[in-house]
Amino acid sequence: MIRVKVQDLISQIGDLPTLPSVASRITQEMKNEALTAKMLGAIIEGDTALAAKVLRLANSAFYGLQKQVTSLDKAVMVLGFNTVKNLALSVSIHALFKGRPDSPIDVDGLWHHSLGCAVAAKVIIEKVDKKLNDDAFLFGILHDIGKIVFINARPQDYEKILLLMREKGLPQSEAEMEVMEFTHQRAGSLLLDSWKFPDSIILAVKYHHDPELKTAKIEPKEKDLIRALFLGNQLAKALHLGKSTNPVREEIPKTVWQALNIKRNEIKDVASAIQGNYELLLQAWNMEG
Repeated sequence: MIRVKVQDLISQIGDLPTLPSVASRITQEMKNEALTAKMLGAIIEGDTALAAKVLRLANSAFYGLQKQVTSLDKAVMVLGFNTVKNLALSVSIHALFKGRPDSPIDVDGLWHHSLGCAVAAKVIIEKVDKKLNDDAFLFGILHDIGKIVFINARPQDYEKILLLMREKGLPQSEAEMEVMEFTHQRAGSLLLDSWKFPDSIILAVKYHHDPELKTAKIEPKEKDLIRALFLGNQLAKALHLGKSTNPVREEIPKTVWQALNIKRNEIKDVASAIQGNYELLLQAWNMEG
């Protein structure tokens, strides 16, 4: 699907981040179409700390279970296979969001922005199809993974990008092209391709700043997810959920509101639901065992 070879990206910016082992095993089995609920539980349980965090999040107010679940098998039964799978992937991906003490880049703020975007996309897509909310959440977690490529491989150049945006007022994409010769969307989609993530996620990361999708050959369901991701990104910034490295909010085309079935008088309620859900998730995320 992606013509540019990952090796070309590596040669330009150095080594790519390595997908954590649990996430790698999950994506590999997803690719092979062999992942079962039992196998998923066994993979997660192989990492004790990750398993504990997944269970803690599953039992949090964010998911609103009436009774606590005490095992991953039970969590899969009650919450659903996709919810637990994407939750495990999200917890695993968090390990890549590491900053350097001497760097002005706020990687922790970027992670919290990704959480905010995930919650927002999940809330938004429920207006269209509740079956897509788990995918929307994972798309939000991964949407800025290309920035992690830049921060890991060429941190000083990424600092130059932020400087160009701040001092010269350059749009993010222009600053990235000037310094890196490609955008974080392209870097992220190539990284996910190398990690063998499904095409739907690769496309979402590739097009998350292009919600009109005029040139892309994408299924209607995936278009809805990408638009929910785009809108979720903008609303996460507007609500100051975390700290994006690019605080500038983009104009939201009318076609996005229409496609996502959100009317003007509903925006306040949507924003309130996002804010409330984000606070519940953050409370659970920051809770220690």
